[in-house]
Amino acid sequence: MTRDEQPPGAAEAERLQRLFRFFGATQGAGRSPVYETLSEGVAGDPSLLALLLDTPEEQRRLSLLFAAVNLLLASRRGSELAAYYPIHGGRRAVDDQLVSTFAAFCGRHRDELACLLSQRSTQTNEIRRCVALRLGVDHVHRHWPGPVALVEVGASAGLNLLFDHYDYRLNGEATATPPASSVVVSCEVRGSSGADILRTAPEITRRIGIDQRPVDLSDPDARAWLEAFIWPEQIEELATLRGAIDLAASTAATKVVTGEATMDTARILTELPGHEPVVVFTASLLSYLTTRARSLFVAQLQEASRRRPVAWVFTEAPGLLATTTLDLPALRGPLARRNSLYVVGASLCGDGQRHDQLLGLADPYLRWFSPARDPLDDFPWMPPD
Repeated sequence: MTRDEQPPGAAEAERLQRLFRFFGATQGAGRSPVYETLSEGVAGDPSLLALLLDTPEEQRRLSLLFAAVNLLLASRRGSELAAYYPIHGGRRAVDDQLVSTFAAFCGRHRDELACLLSQRSTQTNEIRRCVALRLGVDHVHRHWPGPVALVEVGASAGLNLLFDHYDYRLNGEATATPPASSVVVSCEVRGSSGADILRTAPEITRRIGIDQRPVDLSDPDARAWLEAFIWPEQIEELATLRGAIDLAASTAATKVVTGEATMDTARILTELPGHEPVVVFTASLLSYLTTRARSLFVAQLQEASRRRPVAWVFTEAPGLLATTTLDLPALRGPLARRNSLYVVGASLCGDGQRHDQLLGLADPYLRWFSPARDPLDDFPWMPPD
């Protein structure tokens, strides 16, 4: 049977199968035995794939399925499936019953899952990505000394906007920069000692997040949905997220406004008072945009830079960045095909000029970071992760 002769939905089912298997092999392996096993299991089970196939096209995301199940497990900690999830108190090791247990749970709660999958959106705040923001802000500060305003596009609850209120541990050692915080961000540095790669952040004059569906941290249900994106084994990450939520809820320093990346970014940047440079941060935003939408987003930044300096600090998949107008020679070669990893970089626009630079290679969740050795480094020396 040719592709044109396939029954309706077959091509989409194949796409989802590839997505789950890619995720399990590149992200779950070595990090989450539960999600590694479930990714392969879902890919091979038509009834589980149907949960996503029955939702609107824009909702067919692996992260949504796993988060929806995780949300239900939070109130069903005595269930057989919860026994595999350490974040819910489970201690059962992954075995050959996990996939069937997952499928049975989904079958029993199919209606609830269908509702969540059709109505909810991906809402994550991976606090470790603040390492990329710290690095990018320092790069901007060296080019443009002085205070900066901070805007995150795709901000969710806006927890990354408080990046300079957290403590950082590089290779297990505390950085010398204040302040002491109950929120600790840990990252391994590869290919470098890690010493002094994080400097004291400049003054942040304003902190604004932009999101299509901002998270209201005063809403217990919204907070629970954020927690649902924590992976089964990530007990420490759950504690970090809760600490960041508590910190954000106790301060009025940040604000997340409703907006769409490709239509509202320039307007919101233009409306910011003052004349200091604006740092715009994105983390995995491009994976939610089409090729055309990526171009529109970059155009929004360029439009805003006609009125004040704008720096785009990003941690994104290299292949997606290669489809934009960024002038990064490293993305013209093999690096652009390493989409299981992310690159961290910055694009500075001001006075009619633009300076793009790659700062490093990283795990998508910033569990590790490897600094670029020179501005043209395309990391052929880094072994596959």
